[in-house]
Amino acid sequence: MKLFEKLQDFFYWEIFNRLKGNNQDVVCAIIINQNKILAQTAQKNNIINTDDTQYVVPGGKVEPGETLNAAVHREIKEETNLNIDIIKKLGTTRNNKYKLHWFVCAPTDLSLLKVVEPLKQKELKWINLEDSSINWTPKNYEALMKYKTQISQIQKTTKE
Repeated sequence: MKLFEKLQDFFYWEIFNRLKGNNQDVVCAIIINQNKILAQTAQKNNIINTDDTQYVVPGGKVEPGETLNAAVHREIKEETNLNIDIIKKLGTTRNNKYKLHWFVCAPTDLSLLKVVEPLKQKELKWINLEDSSINWTPKNYEALMKYKTQISQIQKTTKE
């Protein structure tokens, strides 16, 4: 991306949209366990066109004054009951008015895993990133493919 495009992108997302209140930070946790990642059914959301037959990685909105790392820990506990270690921040993508911050995490105790909010999510399951039968939401799929190489490298190092 050229310098002008980067500056244009910065001004649009970080200044113009923030002034309009349209740039909500969201954390997304790619929780790895051996060669699989944790997925949950998506909530029906007409704004970003999702339904509960699709899958997403756990995550959610950052609260005012909260750091991204604190938001990852809080959201994962609220959605899965897991405590996690953050391994790496992969990067940032965008979806409508949301700025998505992608993290790779590892659970500290798998026995805690459970559906905490059954009205929001029907299921939690471990999925192989190579499984093409999974109906990911478009933005989750796009990000998982963008970061696939980095995720695979981290999975290899955490197995050793």
